[in-house]
Amino acid sequence: MTSLKSVPALLGAALLAALALRTVPWSAGLAAPETPFTHSTTPFLAPAYALLRDAEARIPRGASVAVLAEPRDARLESHFYRLGLALLPERDVLPAAFFDRFTPEATWAPAEYLVVVGKRPESEPGRLVLETPRGSVWRRSKR
Repeated sequence: MTSLKSVPALLGAALLAALALRTVPWSAGLAAPETPFTHSTTPFLAPAYALLRDAEARIPRGASVAVLAEPRDARLESHFYRLGLALLPERDVLPAAFFDRFTPEATWAPAEYLVVVGKRPESEPGRLVLETPRGSVWRRSKR
């Protein structure tokens, strides 16, 4: 008789497992996503995350850096600034935008490096350090 008492618990566990499996993005396969943002509610941050992750090895500690969007977008650049703070430790990340508003260019003009998320800038802002499908990293000449 004790085995019949565990049937509702097993059915409940099976139902919870089925509900959980229903949320798995099967079409994307079972491989890990490229970034934590790839399948999130903010997938627009995935390219910036991937580029900043790759740029971390190319930008020396102690350097100043600004993260821009191409084309320029204050909303995106506000997010990119925060990602830069998180993914580029021991660098001086300067905001090109904050709270969805552009900062004066003088705020980020001193940056030694520019990380440009998106297409390559029309005029090269310095020496190309890294280029990926997500964007580019530039070493600016001393000003």
